[in-house]
Amino acid sequence: MLEKKLLKEVKENQWWKKEEKILVGVSGGVDSMVLLDLLLNLPAEYRPKVHVAHINHQLREISDEEEAFVMQYCLNHQVPVFTTTWSEGKEITSNIEQAARDIRYLFFHEIMGKKGINKLVTAHHRNDQVETILMRLLNGNSLQSLTGIQQVRAFGNGEIIRPLLLQKKDWLYEYAIERDIPYYEDESNKDLTYMRNRLRTKIIPDLKAENSRVEEHLLWFRDDLHISLALIEEVVRPKYEACVCFLGNAFKIDVELFMSYSSKEQHFILNYLSEAFQKEKDVSLSRRQQQQIWQNLLSERPNFDYPLKEQWYFKKDYQQALIYLKNKPSEVKDSFNVSLNEGKYLSKEEWFGFFEVDKYCIPQEITSWDKHEMTFSELLSETITVRKRLPGDRLILNEKGQKKKISRYFIDEKIATAKRDSAWVVKDQEDIVKWLLPFRESYLSIRDETAKIQYKLVYYYKKDK
Repeated sequence: MLEKKLLKEVKENQWWKKEEKILVGVSGGVDSMVLLDLLLNLPAEYRPKVHVAHINHQLREISDEEEAFVMQYCLNHQVPVFTTTWSEGKEITSNIEQAARDIRYLFFHEIMGKKGINKLVTAHHRNDQVETILMRLLNGNSLQSLTGIQQVRAFGNGEIIRPLLLQKKDWLYEYAIERDIPYYEDESNKDLTYMRNRLRTKIIPDLKAENSRVEEHLLWFRDDLHISLALIEEVVRPKYEACVCFLGNAFKIDVELFMSYSSKEQHFILNYLSEAFQKEKDVSLSRRQQQQIWQNLLSERPNFDYPLKEQWYFKKDYQQALIYLKNKPSEVKDSFNVSLNEGKYLSKEEWFGFFEVDKYCIPQEITSWDKHEMTFSELLSETITVRKRLPGDRLILNEKGQKKKISRYFIDEKIATAKRDSAWVVKDQEDIVKWLLPFRESYLSIRDETAKIQYKLVYYYKKDK
């Protein structure tokens, strides 16, 4: 029955075309192994070209065994497979689930960029949806987040698809038994240190003892909330766009227009502002900070300027308010695009190049300058962007697999302000930070069976710079 349910959804949603390349995240557990089998056995006219990505998190004794299992399974079924090992996860002492998730999706993103794949497919199912809604409710997350996991959402230049999101976990086990599909049970799912595991093994069973249909009711709540928010969107979004304007490094608010709206509309306008802040600048506003903005917009004081968060300030000047970065946009200096086998002067005292190693060529006048270089084995991008840092820029830390804001990195390393201002961020076409010049490289170790070509990034600067 499960294969019929999936085929029906594939036909209705047209998630991919015949033979279109997709990347499937496969851990070796029952969910992802069932998904992989279902995809490989779709009728030919609906079957995509499946590629598999597996992350060895090195968090359990059998991690290497699971990796070997996934690789052998893919070999037996002639499915291209890509793996990476995250050996540093065991050193992380807090929020390891989020760190592991970050490294997974970074790996997926890089593979998709390198292989020209636009669709990432994961094995999230109905039980995951129920757990997510409950967890976000208990954590006091935003109303929008209580709609849970989206079946399809944007991811990089493509999208994530979750074909099994409407299917129960029990159905996956039944399918695995019927089809004799091999899989590994993740023993860490029994570890009650993690909130999701406590929900799964204790809280949800207790709720079901009170009402056996509690999961169904939560999903009804999710559907009703989704419709309600869509209605609010129709009413409030035009008013938000009329009174809030994004200026690149600032949000401008028309105070008089904002005050003309009802308090209910103002509430959701500030919610949209917070969402935009998170999306555009990777900065989250707490409920307290939203309330602070609201109170100051309604205040009779005509003008004031105060720090809101990090380098962001709130400024009110009669009928206009700004949430702005203290470093004004004019202070964000040059940005350069450097193509393969090309070099450019970033200033009179700095030069940057991007080369195949056998085509490496630099100007004669810079040969005596100091140099930093970064080498890599595969072409990650046809063009590299070198620019001054912006709020929200993050590094993947060497040997830790954790993301850290560059602003926080500078603080932690006690780097002087002048040196911070002179730093450059190097990004690829997928908008991933590869290098913070001249301080640190981002890190992710990827193994691939394809042929390798050596490339290098070079940065020259005068010794007295």
